[in-house]
Amino acid sequence: MELKDDELNRIAALILLESNHLFPCSYPDIPLNFSMLKDALRITGYKVDEIDLNDFMAAAELKFAAMAPLNWNNYGTIAILLNQNYPDEDLLAISPTRVVDLVKAFPNFSDMSEPDADAIDSIIYTWISLSDENDGYSDDDAWV
Repeated sequence: MELKDDELNRIAALILLESNHLFPCSYPDIPLNFSMLKDALRITGYKVDEIDLNDFMAAAELKFAAMAPLNWNNYGTIAILLNQNYPDEDLLAISPTRVVDLVKAFPNFSDMSEPDADAIDSIIYTWISLSDENDGYSDDDAWV
């Protein structure tokens, strides 16, 4: 069974409620695992076929990432959201100021301090790697 957008939002909100003690998080990626997802599915009564679980996890992660409180330490999750929301951004020409502006515009981003250069670099490099995955490039293409 494929879940609708509002059902995915309910799952993500439940996971956030159940794991609120984990935030603010100092890791690059927000904490989300299959156990958390399966608990939320059990509580809500939603069913997902085993074969669809990985795709469902990816969709739930995007919803969760858009809800969880973020800070500059969460560069992996920030890059995922930027890649999702700004797929046509020119990443080779993007400025650190543009990245800061885009990140601070996320409604769940709460860290209004100015990031250090390493945080911005990590966001950009991760975003580029995610963008390259979507374009179908391989590591070998970098040497052509």
